[in-house]
Amino acid sequence: MGKFSLYDLLGLLLPGVLFLFFSGVISHIYGLLPAFLGVLNWQVNIGITLCFALIIGATLYATNFHLVKKSWYNRLLGMYKHVTVLYLKMKFLHQLMNETLNIKSKEWYGKNIFFNKADFDILTAEKQKETEDLQDEFYDRMYYELEYHGKIEHAKTVQSFHFFFRQTALACIILLLLNIVLFALYFIFKPHTRKSDIFATLLLDGLLFSILFVSARLAQWYRKRMVMKMYWAYFTHLKQI
Repeated sequence: MGKFSLYDLLGLLLPGVLFLFFSGVISHIYGLLPAFLGVLNWQVNIGITLCFALIIGATLYATNFHLVKKSWYNRLLGMYKHVTVLYLKMKFLHQLMNETLNIKSKEWYGKNIFFNKADFDILTAEKQKETEDLQDEFYDRMYYELEYHGKIEHAKTVQSFHFFFRQTALACIILLLLNIVLFALYFIFKPHTRKSDIFATLLLDGLLFSILFVSARLAQWYRKRMVMKMYWAYFTHLKQI
């Protein structure tokens, strides 16, 4: 059985742990913490917590892969930009890598798909869309080729951090919505809400929003770094074969 990797820790387990922790904080504020948890011994509690953390982390992971393809979600957080958009902004790579990458693209697709920004901008909208789709496929193929040859370690480390912050941002959105709904219900059924409860709710909302904002920005940064490292790794790989 393979080792539990940094990719699994950051992409699956830790976002789930974070979600469980803040769920516990919300439960404590509204008195929703199940009483039966207190009768379980600590070994069982740890095992159950890890199981739920993995389930929640895996759900956040899968949900993100669906959401990042949605334009409204990307406009909201900007955590996922197409590889073509990112590569075109890396102008210092074009003169160095385009020729080598296009040799491979001709082998796979029979045409050049890597351009500098000036050449890409003069393509028709149809050709630009075709190029984006082919570059997306090219990126996936080079990922698995590098993984097969064991040359993806550094890029995958950066990818792991990208996934951690991406999953954390989604977890914060869900927790914020949950906290808002619970506070509204709590206020309706208990109109004489204590000031301490209101303060705790507002403090938690502020903390979750801050984590959301920082996580989204870090996810953007790590996405750019990941794509750059992937192209560097593949360019180096091609030069060695």
